[in-house]
Amino acid sequence: MEPVRNHRNKLVVEAARLHRARFRKVRRQTIVEGPNLLAEALKAGVTLHTVFSLPADDATASLCSDHDLRPILIDDGALHRLAGTETPRGPIAVIDIPADCLPVGRNVLVSVGVSDPGNVGTLLRTAAAFGWSYAHTAGSADPWSPKTLRAGAGGQFQTAVMRIDDLSALETWTTVATVVDGGVAPDQIDGAPLAVLVGEESAGLPDEVVAAAAWRVSIPMSGSTESLNAAVAAGIVVYELSKRTGGDPGQV
Repeated sequence: MEPVRNHRNKLVVEAARLHRARFRKVRRQTIVEGPNLLAEALKAGVTLHTVFSLPADDATASLCSDHDLRPILIDDGALHRLAGTETPRGPIAVIDIPADCLPVGRNVLVSVGVSDPGNVGTLLRTAAAFGWSYAHTAGSADPWSPKTLRAGAGGQFQTAVMRIDDLSALETWTTVATVVDGGVAPDQIDGAPLAVLVGEESAGLPDEVVAAAAWRVSIPMSGSTESLNAAVAAGIVVYELSKRTGGDPGQV
């Protein structure tokens, strides 16, 4: 089969539009880039519509064959139109965004207006690594944007993800607000299941969110650094709280 050489090809144009949030929202689809993300999506059973790959990409051809898929061959020009990276390698696939889900009784890491895709991807990866769910409020980076998917390294396909309109959705969870200082150490937190709230790196959590939380937690630091990256701080807190559960994400 001859590769698609026109970056204005209809299939290429329609897929490239999924870099924009409004198209992802309307179509409930997104794109994944690279062999690892494609493999994770297939492993999770996500509905996949189209796979674009370079003609010499034998690994993608083999993966598609294993799943009864036929990739659409494209040239470098079309690949760059589809990709979100400067030096793409492919493949690139169009997938359905999985339905929102937030299992009751399971600890959850909550992004409250964390707008950086890199931080949100790391939060998702952290939640997945420790068996937690992930939730996000308005103002948070889209967990299904191509940038966040790359930063999450497949975490979106390994845990439950849900958009919540406000924190009242967490009424069955014990809420824990992460703050720079003035909170207790993670080993003093009590309650289950937990919802750990993380705010935007520059501003932190809104005052009303901190006031409404059952607990406020901060990380004791002996050095002179004023604060940690939001995702790094969340990772430390989740790790410390997960140690107390013996790997059980539903209890503390």
